[in-house]
Amino acid sequence: MESAISKLEAERAEVDEVLSGGVFGRTNNHVRLLTFVCEKYFEGAVDEIKEYSIAVHALGRPESFDPQVDTIVRVTAHALRKRLEDYYRSAGAEHAVHICLPPGHYVPKFIHASDIEATTSESKLDEKLNGQSLDGVGLRVNGGPEYQQAIPSPPLPESKLDKVVERHGRDESRKKFMPFTRMVITVATVAISVFLLSVFAWKEWNKRSGHESLLQTLVTAAPGFASGKNLRVMVGNASAPYIDRGGFTWDSDRFCSGGSSFSVPGHAIQGTDDPQLFSSGRRGVFHCSFPVPPGTYEVHLLFAETSGLQEASRNVAFSINDGPPTNLDVVDDAGGDDIATTKVITDVTPASDGTIHVDFANSEAFVDAIEILQGAAHRMLPVRIVVGHSSYRDSNGNVWMPDRYFFGGRLSSFGGDLSKVADGRLYEWHRFGHFHYVVPVAAGGKYTLKLYFMEHWFGVQNGGIGGVGSRVFDVSCNGSMLLRGFDIFQEAGSEPLVKSFQHIEPTPQGKLEIYFTPSANYPSISAIEVIPE
Repeated sequence: MESAISKLEAERAEVDEVLSGGVFGRTNNHVRLLTFVCEKYFEGAVDEIKEYSIAVHALGRPESFDPQVDTIVRVTAHALRKRLEDYYRSAGAEHAVHICLPPGHYVPKFIHASDIEATTSESKLDEKLNGQSLDGVGLRVNGGPEYQQAIPSPPLPESKLDKVVERHGRDESRKKFMPFTRMVITVATVAISVFLLSVFAWKEWNKRSGHESLLQTLVTAAPGFASGKNLRVMVGNASAPYIDRGGFTWDSDRFCSGGSSFSVPGHAIQGTDDPQLFSSGRRGVFHCSFPVPPGTYEVHLLFAETSGLQEASRNVAFSINDGPPTNLDVVDDAGGDDIATTKVITDVTPASDGTIHVDFANSEAFVDAIEILQGAAHRMLPVRIVVGHSSYRDSNGNVWMPDRYFFGGRLSSFGGDLSKVADGRLYEWHRFGHFHYVVPVAAGGKYTLKLYFMEHWFGVQNGGIGGVGSRVFDVSCNGSMLLRGFDIFQEAGSEPLVKSFQHIEPTPQGKLEIYFTPSANYPSISAIEVIPE
């Protein structure tokens, strides 16, 4: 058996090989996180392997880092965990030591092949001493002839099972633990059945409550769009269409050619409640053609960098209808890896062939999804967001989309009676906590920003808890203070309150970054409206 010193040396050697072998590409957050946690592990300082210390000392976050607002450590650890699993299923499968990051933990774990082999050998020896063999291995009794028909061996204890399974799917392990596999398949089948029944029940409820008719109206209510619908496409995805949280259907890719498709299923993406939209894409030099009726359109290009790159590492060059090329650094535009970002292009009209052409012109280019909406000449479509899980059409016929573009915070519903409040659905839910919104808009314009508030908790009308001064916070947009020391209850009691701000200019990336900063208790917001001026 290896000594403790030789095992430690083998672990250090494996870390060095992984970090220097290009497993993660260029230097990035995955490398920095793995380096930090392994160094602390070898120093015997595992107590220092905490989310805060990783963020500040490994990922360059400030000392004011708040894990409730910034999920960079969890996102990076999730991606690192998947990268290691993929590596040890392929190029590193035969390594003597495997590194893993157990789910829910940041302390690394080192799995030695010698331990697994010793465990397996010990198990085989125990079986032979009991007159049994594993997997059809021959058996001799008292020096007699070898019998190939052995007594079936019992399952290994759970601890040994875990060690063998961690060998990442070797054939012998699969053979030994088919009963376990069948049990997993049975459980999964039951879970899928329950899920399908739930979906069926949900659809039936929607039909009765009128939600389905609303969603259908939202999809088809595009005046002048002869085809009766907007186009939403998951680029590079050849599977079935996807219905997002707003009830909109995203088609599989039949409009793009060239380049190559890619898939990153299960990837954690910040800034969206629909990570599935960023689970596939197309990269390289490729061309997309979208046939549309005559008119003016707004094109949305959806991106999320999932390769662990830093700013200035990848340039995406694209153009629409042979117009001037646009160069995009997705990581810089989104503010980091694994973060959704959307580019909004307005005033797009079909070419002479009745098609909107989107060309991606360099080998590094990629896109995850494309949305084409009937737009308005010389201005962006309004953005209306209502906190909560479903869309809403207000008394003026305006469509409000379910909560999106948020980072952090939690949802809570209002328990009081809103039947006498005009458009009370806008105040049915609120987002509270440490949060901010990054709303994509067309660059170059100016916007009116409307924020919708209603005190859900404090005051006599809400149960007699607190009052003026109980909830105080600041609101800023793109670095400019909009509200300082804002107190919803002081200004409106328990009634709805709308604050409007004009002439808001977007960032150079085409974003309205709205921050809610607490002073007393948590900030709160119920709806956000962005109207182009």
